[in-house]
Amino acid sequence: MKNHITIKDVAQAAGVSVATVSYVVNNRTDKRISDETRKKVLQISNLLGYIPNQSAQALATSRSRMIALYVAPDVSVLKNAEQHYFINFFSSFLHEKNFGLIYLSESFTEKYDHADAIVGYDISADHFRRIGDSNFVPLLALDCLIQDGWLFFQINSDYRKMKQAADEAFQGQPYTFLALDTPNREKKDYLASIFPSAAFVREFEELAAYTGENLLLIDHTLHTLMKDRMQPAGRICYQPAVTAAKAEALLQCMEDALARRPVGTDRHQVFV
Repeated sequence: MKNHITIKDVAQAAGVSVATVSYVVNNRTDKRISDETRKKVLQISNLLGYIPNQSAQALATSRSRMIALYVAPDVSVLKNAEQHYFINFFSSFLHEKNFGLIYLSESFTEKYDHADAIVGYDISADHFRRIGDSNFVPLLALDCLIQDGWLFFQINSDYRKMKQAADEAFQGQPYTFLALDTPNREKKDYLASIFPSAAFVREFEELAAYTGENLLLIDHTLHTLMKDRMQPAGRICYQPAVTAAKAEALLQCMEDALARRPVGTDRHQVFV
């Protein structure tokens, strides 16, 4: 199996000439190349692990054992609580694997070279693309759906498996998939296509409308708030979205990218 990625491989994958790839990766400003083409070449170079020169190769082989994290900005109090729960869980998980975690502000989307990988957690597709446009390190989408997913790894919960668990738990009784609101429109549309009844909440006051209903919950924060509010009528099926299995899958995807292991397009979408 071929492991060494050449400029021709990048050009073929991007559907452009070798010269165009050379101009982009060498930041030639004297050549007119569209922003769309430039971004595509940079993203595919990142995915395939194309190293344009010896100094870049030396940088790529130097591991910092740090992972950078972006989360959604301007969220509700409930969403902020869930983000803190995830950050605490993920940082503890990484510590056991001898990795550190760096939190990056949403306003900082330029090139960042001090981490082995960058993770976008439950962020919008636009936010994710702004990050990807400037970075060469492996980029991973966690709990967010992005079109053109073969350009990077995406790790999401297996929502169809969650639905199967809820169907079995409620034995034909109606239930609502209730989750904290997300800025990722693609994920909301995907969830609405799976669950006959799906709702997203932002504020604490909205929870009263679901007291007493059968609920499928995936957020730790919502489960904590709702588990004592369901009697006598409603029941809860809790299928946590934050799990060690998903964190393991994310690390494996990162290692595949760092090791420049060729993977099929189906491997870039991981459901856990």
